[in-house]
Amino acid sequence: MTVDAIGWDTAQRRGFGELTVRSWFDADIRLRYEREPASVLAEYGIRLADGARAPALPPEPGTELVIEALDGPGSLPPPCMLSFCFCLQSPSGRDSR
Repeated sequence: MTVDAIGWDTAQRRGFGELTVRSWFDADIRLRYEREPASVLAEYGIRLADGARAPALPPEPGTELVIEALDGPGSLPPPCMLSFCFCLQSPSGRDSR
């Protein structure tokens, strides 16, 4: 079963995403989820409907994974990443200075 088929809202999808990523780095979480998925999902703010099956955790990606926090005080990029540089060139190919 996929998360799309369950019909979770954005907060539940975000919680499941966090659980998924943590399971890639912590085998204990993955093992607990396999044994008692409802209680692990509850720790991430997700409640399953009566009789609903928990979705399987996606497999770990085979490529490099970068995790960035997108909320909170540290979510803005450093000032050096907010600046722009424009190089002006004349039609003849020389600097316009």
